[in-house]
Amino acid sequence: MLPHDEFVFAYEKGSLACSVSVLLTLRLFLAGRIHEKTVSRSLLLWAAGFLLLIAATVVEFLKLPFIWGLLCTAITLAFYASGFFYSFGAVVLSAALAKEDFYKVATAERALWIYPDDEKNLPKTDL
Repeated sequence: MLPHDEFVFAYEKGSLACSVSVLLTLRLFLAGRIHEKTVSRSLLLWAAGFLLLIAATVVEFLKLPFIWGLLCTAITLAFYASGFFYSFGAVVLSAALAKEDFYKVATAERALWIYPDDEKNLPKTDL
């Protein structure tokens, strides 16, 4: 496992690529293994947004014809899910960069995957 200091340095330099398993991170949070405040705050805001999405869906089905309500719900849910996965992945990555304890838990539980960025066909930048 890569030490936290080297992880931060290599990530800032651009020689690492990271992948976050959002569903696994969510499961770890609900199981009580992750106690990071930024992660929990982000989850709380996204849960409140999901409740608003459910309320808007109920209003849609009451005011619009069924087909239009179903279409609008599907499109809105797709945008919501893609926004959630992108945003929550960024929150997990920023928490791993900021706190060594969270980094250790995330990598040990395989919620954060680290890959060397050794593509030969891409131009390298000197930072």
